[in-house]
Amino acid sequence: MSEISVRLPDELKDKAMRLAKKKNMSFNSLVNYWLQAAVQQDETIEWMKSRLSGKNPDLAIAKFGAFLKKTQPGDEPTLAEIQQAMKE
Repeated sequence: MSEISVRLPDELKDKAMRLAKKKNMSFNSLVNYWLQAAVQQDETIEWMKSRLSGKNPDLAIAKFGAFLKKTQPGDEPTLAEIQQAMKE
């Protein structure tokens, strides 16, 4: 595990310390949590861009909307059911 030093404005540090205490976690755990969330968000966006590259966004949204209209409360659909619905 790496150790780094980060400079923060005093006000931000104080607010983050209060937030960590409110959530019953250490400041270090809070920073790790939010950094992980930021990295995962960026990775997800990059993955989505690569998957949608060259695709018509309006068509993808329309297909997803049509899929959502077909779903019903209950059991989760299987991968095969999802793939079939996306083809229609």
